[in-house]
Amino acid sequence: MMVRAALAAILAAAAAMPAMAADADVSSFYSGLQMKMIIRSAPGGSYDTYGRLLARHIGRHIPGNPTVISVNMPGASGIKAANYVAEIAPRDGSIITNMSLGFPMYQAMGQLKAVKTDMRDFNWLGTLNATNQVLALWHTSPVKSLDDAKKTEAMVGAATPESTGAQLPRAYNILLGTKFKVVTGYGDIAAVRLAIERGEVAGLGSDGWSDLKTDFSEFVKRNQLNVILQVGLQKEHDLPNVPLLIDQARTPEDRAVLEFITKGNASIGKPFATSPGVPPERVAALRRAFDAAMKDRQLLAEADKMHIEIDPIDGAGIQKIVTDIVTTPKPVIERVKEALGMTAESSLQ
Repeated sequence: MMVRAALAAILAAAAAMPAMAADADVSSFYSGLQMKMIIRSAPGGSYDTYGRLLARHIGRHIPGNPTVISVNMPGASGIKAANYVAEIAPRDGSIITNMSLGFPMYQAMGQLKAVKTDMRDFNWLGTLNATNQVLALWHTSPVKSLDDAKKTEAMVGAATPESTGAQLPRAYNILLGTKFKVVTGYGDIAAVRLAIERGEVAGLGSDGWSDLKTDFSEFVKRNQLNVILQVGLQKEHDLPNVPLLIDQARTPEDRAVLEFITKGNASIGKPFATSPGVPPERVAALRRAFDAAMKDRQLLAEADKMHIEIDPIDGAGIQKIVTDIVTTPKPVIERVKEALGMTAESSLQ
C-alpha cells in the first residue's frame, strides 16, 4: 500500500508538471511586458471609455503583472483596428482590442469583406456589459410609443448608411411597419447628440442603453429622452415597460429574423479579444484575468463613479455566441439582408 501511495504521488506530481511549466512560461512572458489595448475608436465615447477602464485594471490579474497602455486606432467603424490586430500585430497575447459588436453579424451576411479574418478565429476574452440597444426620441417628439411610430414619421440620426443606428430603424420599417426616416452623415454619437439638441432629428436610431446613460447622461436624468424600443434577449431592469424587438414578430419567419438581429446587436455588448493564433495557455491566462477584473473592487468602484454598469459575459460565452451568429442558416440571413436594405454589392468598408 505504501508503494502504491508513493507511486500515485509520483504520477500526480508528473501530471502537474506540464501545467506548472505552462504557468511559469506565461508568467515569464508577461513579466515586465508592456501590453497594448487597441481601442477601435477615437478618444471619447463608450468604446474608448470601456477600453481604458479595462486597461487600467486587467494587468494586475495577468501572471507577471504587465503594464497595459491604451492606443486609439479609429477608422472605418472599427475595421482598421480589427485588421491590425489580426494581420499586423504580434500573435503572442501582448495585444488586446475591443471589437465592434456588429462584426459577427456582418460576417454572417457577407458584408464584412474589408476584414479578411474570420470572427471565430479571434480569441475572445469577454465583455463588460451586454447592454440592450435602444431607439430613443426627444421628449418633444409626437412619437411617444412604438404604435405612434407606425402612424407618424420620426427622423432619427446615425453615422453611416451601414451603421447599426441606420440599419435597425430601416429594419423596423420593413418588419414592424414603422415610419422612421433615417438621416446619416453624423461622425459619431456626439454629433447625433448635437443634432438632437439643434432639432435636426428627433432622436437616435440605436445606442446601447448603458452607453446612452453615459453619453447622454444629462438627457436621461432629466427624462428628456423617450425610449420606445429595446433590442435584447430580455428587458433592461430599468426599462420594464419598453417593448422588446423579438416580441414584435408577426410570423415565425419574422421571429427568426428578429432573434438574429437581437443576437447580432445586443448579445455581446462591446467585446474584447486578443489576436488569432495566440498560444492556448496565454489565451487561458488572459480569460482568467478578464474574469478576475470583472470582480476587482477598484475596477467596480471606478465603473460606479463613471456610471458604467458591469454585467459581464466570459470569453467562452462570447466565443459561442460569435459562432452561433456566424453559422446562422442562409434563409434567415437572406431575410435579414432584405430587412436591413442590403444589396449583394453592399458591404461595411
